[in-house]
Amino acid sequence: MPSSHPHDTNHSPPQDKIVGILVRNNGQLKLKPCNKKKARDLYDLKAGALNGAVEGDVVVVVPQSGGGQLVVKRVLGKKDSPGILSLISLYEQGLSEEFSQAAKNELNTLPAVDLQGREDLRNIPLVTIDGADSRDFDDAVFAEKTADGGFHLIVAIADVAWYVRPGSGLDKDAYARGNSTYFPDRVVPMLPEHLSNGLCSLKPNEDRACLAFHLWIDKDGNLTKQEVVRGLMRSAARLTYEQVQKAKDGQPDNVTGPLMNSVVSPLYAAYDVLRKARGVRGAMDMNIPESKVAINDNGGVADVKKAVRYESCRVIEEFMVLANVAAAKALESKQAPCVYRVHDCPSAELVEDLRKYVGSFGLTLPAGEIKSADAFKDVLEKAAGMPEGQLITSAIMRIQAKAIYDTLNIGHFGLALKEYAHFTSPIRRYADLLVHRSLIDAFNLGAGALDVTQKAQITDMAKHISATERLSDKVVRAAHDRFAAAFLSANIGQTFTGRITTVTKSGLFVRLDKAGTEGLLVMRNLPNDFYELDKDKHMLKGRDHGREYVAGAEITVRVKEADGLTGNVILAAANDNSANVPGKQFVKKAQKPHNGNKGPSR
Repeated sequence: MPSSHPHDTNHSPPQDKIVGILVRNNGQLKLKPCNKKKARDLYDLKAGALNGAVEGDVVVVVPQSGGGQLVVKRVLGKKDSPGILSLISLYEQGLSEEFSQAAKNELNTLPAVDLQGREDLRNIPLVTIDGADSRDFDDAVFAEKTADGGFHLIVAIADVAWYVRPGSGLDKDAYARGNSTYFPDRVVPMLPEHLSNGLCSLKPNEDRACLAFHLWIDKDGNLTKQEVVRGLMRSAARLTYEQVQKAKDGQPDNVTGPLMNSVVSPLYAAYDVLRKARGVRGAMDMNIPESKVAINDNGGVADVKKAVRYESCRVIEEFMVLANVAAAKALESKQAPCVYRVHDCPSAELVEDLRKYVGSFGLTLPAGEIKSADAFKDVLEKAAGMPEGQLITSAIMRIQAKAIYDTLNIGHFGLALKEYAHFTSPIRRYADLLVHRSLIDAFNLGAGALDVTQKAQITDMAKHISATERLSDKVVRAAHDRFAAAFLSANIGQTFTGRITTVTKSGLFVRLDKAGTEGLLVMRNLPNDFYELDKDKHMLKGRDHGREYVAGAEITVRVKEADGLTGNVILAAANDNSANVPGKQFVKKAQKPHNGNKGPSR
């Protein structure tokens, strides 16, 4: 919590690099960190070590060799420079936009692609369906009904393994990053754009190398047969989720109109079967609204909006899930190395906490340890029709373990699947590239297979890419908080609705509905009273006036301060009303190593 006292000067420099802004204090330039928790500190800089930086510059500083004073290593820009919020977020966590010279050199010597050893898929109307702002298209889909009432599906994925060989410069860079990292205004890609937006992007009417699964499902959505092939495809169209949804809803355009019978309708028909199968096996279905930052032409924040989730998004999701299952099954059939995407069941302690919580709403969870996601189905369905529905859904999400990569298969709890691996996006996830290489090796599909070294190290590699994923998640959250704070800084004094997430003796943390970020409502910004903390009820209660502020409750707040550079947001109560959920007990977040509040991730 930012204090009200003047900035403190910290004469002990940090032992690692730090990102901050140069400010003048008592006539001297000092570094004010852009880190939320250190935003009130000031650090001395070594005399003569500014390297051209001036007051107002946002810089990266490092301790001088031997742990001495801080020196400026890089100038990122001014506090209002386009893209500065993303740059702060990525540099403070050690990410880099630069690729090695070895990787850059290899872009000039990439192998050509022809039909040798590949199945010709160019006459099949495979299409890509992505968001309107997507720049790379690495998955394409096709569906046709079969005589037995089931479907033949094709999921074709860009053949990254053809271009990125084990041990190459491109491979080393991709492994170090582990995955692409997506910011509101840019992407730090796992692979250079020449691949991610070029040769490995399945652009319409251009021949592209792919690794594809032919998948056959019966009328109940069961996977009955699969075949993995290396292919050459030519996308029939680049479609957007909104465009496809409009076509399904009776508003086709000049692109989707000619594809309705051959592409769009069969895709939805196959999805209906897969969706029903998902329900039968008891997969979790939690619809948590997400916020999306809209960037203006100057690189600033135009707005923060709720992301729209169309049914067409679910169509693609179910096709990708099926292909991921097929990849895991195919590798198991050959006893080949596999990096699984695993998701453990929640701990008994957290489930018991949740059981008490939903019970206060008149809802019940099955007794005992929960080993199946189906146990949450009844609660989620009933919560959907309740005013507190989003609160209950969020509580269930909070206790879920974090999905990780592992060579030991424990299944995927959230998706209710016994075998699951990531296959569908090797452009942006190194795990998928490893799965592609193992499939190529196991099924003798040619060059680019998993080599002996990677086979021996694959368990450690899975741990590494789990760690890089967690780092990317952290960086993306920090960037979103900064963009949201920048949006709120232009709305000082305005009121917003939110929900209390945490209650402390210092005040409340409130997650704002529109901005999708947390702000701190300090005690002095609550209606005048003496407030006491009830730790058991996660509540602040006013001694004189009896106002109550309970974790999980809705509240209306006013923005007092907001700083885009740090992501800090300070709030005030907008009225004298209590904010409580009578009789409700807040559910704790998971605390175990692989647990978190993101819920099951595909």
